[in-house]
Amino acid sequence: MSHLALQHITKAWGDNVALSDISFSVAEGSFVALLGPSGCGKSTLLRTIAGLENADSGTVHFRQRDITRLPPSQRALSMVFQSYALFPHLSVRENLLFGLRARGEDKTQFAARLARVSELMALTPLLDRLPAQLSGGQQQRVALGRAVIANHTLCLMDEPLSNLDARLRQSMRREIRALQQQLGLTLLYVTHDQTEAMSMADRIILLRDGQIEQHGTPDELYNQPASLFVAQFIGAPPMNILPLHSKGSHHYLSHLSTPVVRDCDEPALSLGLRAEDIRITAPDNAALSARVISHEYMGAETLLLCQLAGVQEPVTVRVAGLQPVSAGSQLGLQWPAARQYLFATHSGKRCVTAEQQLFMGEKKVAV
Repeated sequence: MSHLALQHITKAWGDNVALSDISFSVAEGSFVALLGPSGCGKSTLLRTIAGLENADSGTVHFRQRDITRLPPSQRALSMVFQSYALFPHLSVRENLLFGLRARGEDKTQFAARLARVSELMALTPLLDRLPAQLSGGQQQRVALGRAVIANHTLCLMDEPLSNLDARLRQSMRREIRALQQQLGLTLLYVTHDQTEAMSMADRIILLRDGQIEQHGTPDELYNQPASLFVAQFIGAPPMNILPLHSKGSHHYLSHLSTPVVRDCDEPALSLGLRAEDIRITAPDNAALSARVISHEYMGAETLLLCQLAGVQEPVTVRVAGLQPVSAGSQLGLQWPAARQYLFATHSGKRCVTAEQQLFMGEKKVAV
């Protein structure tokens, strides 16, 4: 049974539709990331669950109770804001206890709850400091501690790590995930960073223009993208998308005489390839060759940006370690047939029926 369930949530400001028919459920104790680009509606969705925004239509159920029209204070959930929302004139101790005092909870439990959360969040030596005397990571821990001390089972987080530097974000990702698992929290986490979503979440809800583009596990979104948008949003670098040209019902890549797809009625297809699935070979006898435009050495790997003859879009190839390749060099490219993705160019949707035709052959290498 779901811990949180949204049914047909719609929200608009005039002609601007922020959320369009949003429905999903969240299992108790799970970590769900609301992922998407700026302006896709993810923060509006979180604020609607919290009661800070009212949906125009649809319902929100939490623990089998309809909370759609309840004020935020009666929803029994916690929220961590992007700005942390700490009171600058209050000490860490008073920031942590503020919500308990405001709700009129039992004062005899304050000391025990404060001691537990302070130890859990490594804040005990900082209780008498003001927020201005804390680092960004310490302020983030206070904001998290304020959510934990409330003893609510549902916690909402709105891009809580966006104000931190890259190294601190990485460590805080691990801390938040460990805390969520330790406490058994049900956590909804808004982010525009696909690395955060992939590394932390049990499930990802990818939003686009106020609608759910795909909902699934990180593995499902990465290996079974439902559309071009998902394929290029999930993964770093983004999936290579190469347009195919058609002759009748056959679809070809570049100058190759053998079609990538045979007997497909879709008027226009695009071929999707992950950078790590492409292998480089000697160019002399390769069916498909490319010219190196540039390379990025990342330490453990090198990203090669290559240009195929007759294809406008460049192709990114990921190879291990340092690849001593200079700009202008010619390389042969090939990839496993089973690692090809096909998308309907006009709609952007995954074309599974066309992919099934690829697997009917026994070729292990596509080109």
